[in-house]
Amino acid sequence: MSRTVILTRREVFSSSHRLYSDKLSLEENKKIYGKCINCHGHNYVLEVSVRGAVKEDIGMFMNITELKEILKVKVMDILDHKDLENDVPELKGIVTTTENLSIFIWDQLYPSLKEFLYEVKILETENNFVVYRGE
Repeated sequence: MSRTVILTRREVFSSSHRLYSDKLSLEENKKIYGKCINCHGHNYVLEVSVRGAVKEDIGMFMNITELKEILKVKVMDILDHKDLENDVPELKGIVTTTENLSIFIWDQLYPSLKEFLYEVKILETENNFVVYRGE
């Protein structure tokens, strides 16, 4: 009998960004985003969880080395030490909130992980985090 488990890989990346919407006036942006309309950075903690049935013959459903490589190519190489608005073309014109960043990361990972992808969690600070499950 196979059992389903959730496997999570944690990565840390540093990126700079500013919260600003071109659809709003400067005053509206200031009111919504406060000092975050200025360029600033975060040391984001990313936790990506995959879910699957353990294969009895190998004792796992996915090799963690495979997950690590997918995260490196699809996320870390793209976001680490980058200015999100200027260095990542896919984020051009998108307000780079942690909510939107979690959706972007999901979309980057889904083609490689498909139905195994369970959750993307990003800790922006030690007190604030976002969880996205593809909904």
